[in-house]
Amino acid sequence: MKLIFCGGAEEVGASCLFFQIDGKNFLFDCGMRMTKAKDNLPDFRIIQENGGINGIFVSHAHMDHIGALPVISREYPDAPIFCTFATKDLIRVLLYDSLKIMEKQEAEIPVFSEGHVVSMLNRILCYNPGNEIRITDDIKAMFFNAGHILGAASVYITSKEGSFFYSGDFSVTPQLTVEGAAIPKLRPDVAVFESTYGDRLHSNRQNEEKRLVETVRKTIEDKGKILIPAFALGRAQEVILILKRAMNKNELPEIPVYIDGMVKDVCTIYENNPNYLRSIHAKKVLRGSRIFTDDNFRKVTDHEMRKQILESSEPCCIVSSSGMLTGGPSQDYAKALFTKENNFIAITGYQDEEAPGRSLLALAEAKDQEEKVITIDGVHYEVKCGVGKYGLSAHADKSQITALVERLAPRRIFFNHGEASVIRELAGDVAKNIYAQIIVPSNGEVFDMNIRNPRKQIQKEKPASMGRPDPLTEENIPILREYILSLPNPYKGFTVEEIHYLWYGEDPKEEQAEELNRLLNGTRYFKHDFKRTYIFLPATEDELMESVNDGIMEINEMLRFADEFFPKEAGLSKKGARYEEKIALLSFDYPKMAKERYGHLIKEFEEKTGWSVEVNEQCNTNAAKKLITVLLERYGLAPGKISHYQETDTFAVKTSKTEKKEEIENRFFELTGLPLKLEEEKGLSVPINVLNGAKAEEPLEQNRAMTAIDLFFQDKKHKPYKKSVKISKEGKTIELSFITPKIGERYEKEMKELSRAIGWPLSVNPSTNDFELTMLARKILEDHGVKDYGKISFHKSEGGVKVKNVSAPEEVKMAVQKDFFEETGFLLIL
Repeated sequence: MKLIFCGGAEEVGASCLFFQIDGKNFLFDCGMRMTKAKDNLPDFRIIQENGGINGIFVSHAHMDHIGALPVISREYPDAPIFCTFATKDLIRVLLYDSLKIMEKQEAEIPVFSEGHVVSMLNRILCYNPGNEIRITDDIKAMFFNAGHILGAASVYITSKEGSFFYSGDFSVTPQLTVEGAAIPKLRPDVAVFESTYGDRLHSNRQNEEKRLVETVRKTIEDKGKILIPAFALGRAQEVILILKRAMNKNELPEIPVYIDGMVKDVCTIYENNPNYLRSIHAKKVLRGSRIFTDDNFRKVTDHEMRKQILESSEPCCIVSSSGMLTGGPSQDYAKALFTKENNFIAITGYQDEEAPGRSLLALAEAKDQEEKVITIDGVHYEVKCGVGKYGLSAHADKSQITALVERLAPRRIFFNHGEASVIRELAGDVAKNIYAQIIVPSNGEVFDMNIRNPRKQIQKEKPASMGRPDPLTEENIPILREYILSLPNPYKGFTVEEIHYLWYGEDPKEEQAEELNRLLNGTRYFKHDFKRTYIFLPATEDELMESVNDGIMEINEMLRFADEFFPKEAGLSKKGARYEEKIALLSFDYPKMAKERYGHLIKEFEEKTGWSVEVNEQCNTNAAKKLITVLLERYGLAPGKISHYQETDTFAVKTSKTEKKEEIENRFFELTGLPLKLEEEKGLSVPINVLNGAKAEEPLEQNRAMTAIDLFFQDKKHKPYKKSVKISKEGKTIELSFITPKIGERYEKEMKELSRAIGWPLSVNPSTNDFELTMLARKILEDHGVKDYGKISFHKSEGGVKVKNVSAPEEVKMAVQKDFFEETGFLLIL
């Protein structure tokens, strides 16, 4: 057994391990260095001098592990490349992106071409974790889930000469996208462990996520922009889901989050490989949902859109590669955000010594430095924005590395993938607790090992195959399930490859495995292992009984699906179920309106879940009273006592006299399906000077001033929907909130006269009423007879409200847009 580090020893970068066992030569990973200060390729001379290679194992798709694959594969075209299905998809995306970068660097000669990438991809053989890879009769290998990123795997090889474990990059802690490492108690003679964070203990992951969310929230409140430079593969997807979860929990306002760089393509690959995601996300993807993008989370499409994001005054969050600010759109965003104090740059991952990201963190930590300047590509930038570091590591820390070493207890231990000082510290600490030969290797160092008494391995016997010649389909898959249930330990879990073998008696080709994977994902006769979604288990009898009645969805899944399925404006406020009767209890704020407007969705929900729906009878009175207040304030009226008469499900409210009484009542009925009666409140008087425009001798009492404002606007086309007193150093001001500030600007002259008459300074709220904007858009569309349209959303960066999929003649669209602009001063984008 021979081991040589061609790269990745005492460094992070160019991971490449030459391993000889039983007369065969293998490479474990073949990456690049991401720094310009050193040769970016591993030492391939070592490989040539040792007779070439018979195969390559790829642990995961980060560039420091795959960047040089096309180069070595070109030299050894007969060497197959082994990796997981997800890793192959990711390799394709990352290497094609690398080609684009090399094409732009005219001063450098590319180390490989597109043809080399295509040829290399054709040599890849995909295997799921847990499935045996038979190299020869004596050499067998297996992948185990390593956590870290999508498709990441540790590798275990056994032969007559001994056994070898290669951890690759691994993470014990579950992340939002993927589960933590799942490595059984193997028995390796020799093992190589990554050591990236071998000198420290990670901070609590949940606390770090909360800190990041709080920073985003504060930056948005300060009207700034926050950039989160993130590794396109792994870290960016984690950040996106952290922010989405925070918005769903109302920990963050609904803000635009822009996704840029290679992050966009990697998100697509994640969604194309649901069997490597955590179970909750896998189920969403298999139902056809997108987990990374929606109306708030938007992919940046081109340079012009980037320019608009930076030029806009709208607060926003940007998640973009590269994570170290070494290139990509994130560097351009950072250069633009440096100069403003209310902006922020949040660093979430490892920073190489020479990366701009590390220089930025050093500036942030240098508290005594008055002027902070960073140099990127020879240009100096003054850094005024906030900078912070957040521990969202996808690597194991010191305690987790040590725990895995102790679990596997190899006789010879090598540490790689870490800075020299970190590895030496880790090796010293491990040596105190474990009796083994512990080695800190250097690149190029040769280790010849003779394992005199190889550790005995647990033999995994393949069960007898059914040997069926007919294709496995939804119709005959119950036969396969019954056969698996007859086997010893049928609930241990099976990979796609193992299930293929059980039915056909042979290992599948890649396309056969993918086809079978789709069948297993869609059938009710098998289910995913909860933590290993690439592993399948036969459904139990109880589970089949639950689903046999027209495919009834599991109760918790049904309740989660309800949240995703119904639009926000439907007003779904509570969910429950009567399990025995298979009835879903859905409570809407306005059940009458929900049944009429969303009856088709309720029916579709029943079809998709197999549950009957029972809708609540009583409305949500708190929601209705809040809506009445919003409506009255929009028309410039102060609401008095609001009453609800349950026997007729009618609402009544006392307010000042208005000519818009019927319009307000109709609008409430349109939104809720409930009657509203406006009753005039007596006793409101206004001084004569307000009526004749004379200057007030002293400020009116606050309530009388508010009434005077109502009276002043009662015959105006637009009215403030809210009036509030603001206190500042200059004194008290009454702030008027219109549907948009642009409408308030139209009354600038009249407001000066009103201010003079009541003796109060008046101002216009600069914020926009997003809810009323979208509701008004719906009303104008339907007033013009437009019934067929999609989702309505407010987009401040684009200066208006966007309505998707509007089906109407062009002249009708123009009339709708004209009316909307007249009412709001904003554009309606159809």
